[in-house]
Amino acid sequence: MSNVRSSASEGAPVDPQAWLVHAERTAADAVRKLKPGRSATSEAHAKALSQAGVPPDVLELLQSWVEVTVDARIVQRHLQLRRAIEDVQEGAAQREAQDSSADPAQPLSASELGQALGGLSDETVRVRERAGELFSVLRPGRKRGREYPAFQAWSGIAGKPLAEVLAALGSTSGTVAYGFFTSPTDLLGGLTPIEALIGKLTNPRNLEPEVQQLLSDDAVERLKAVEHAARAYAATLAG
Repeated sequence: MSNVRSSASEGAPVDPQAWLVHAERTAADAVRKLKPGRSATSEAHAKALSQAGVPPDVLELLQSWVEVTVDARIVQRHLQLRRAIEDVQEGAAQREAQDSSADPAQPLSASELGQALGGLSDETVRVRERAGELFSVLRPGRKRGREYPAFQAWSGIAGKPLAEVLAALGSTSGTVAYGFFTSPTDLLGGLTPIEALIGKLTNPRNLEPEVQQLLSDDAVERLKAVEHAARAYAATLAG
């Protein structure tokens, strides 16, 4: 990865996607180079153990155990690298989907939302919806064609924050969830929950100093405020 490092040190911008592809290829090359070396080392150890009087059947069992253990570790490291790549891809997709002029309520199909979340399949989107991690709405008069508001793929909302707020809302319909996220509320000083979660306005307007402070708080504090508002909202509906 020396070429990637050198271009970064010279101040040239580094494409994260290109860096990850390079990292994965480097890791794969390292694994391929490791196997012949590992084989030679294993044979040397086997010879030494044999000379020390270890029975052949015991020696064979030891060799098999070592090879399986090392192979499992290689697979584990490769899976960890793949997960890291997928996390960065998802983050990049969220940043691309979230433009300063983007409409948070833009309706997306399951396939479109999946792409905005980093290339998920539409089936994965539906599985996450059934798990309470996403929601969709069905327009009045329609029986099919559920749509997913685009802000569910926005950085600061996608993933854990969205799931936690939906959990705070409780068992509500997608329409109720949509109304909560997109409506200004006094519980957040007139901000919408979307604005509170992303830390900026989607509709420019003058704010009171304490509301501006909320937007300036860290993500954890903003999420707590939105969860509190969600529980109050759900209690109002239940009452």
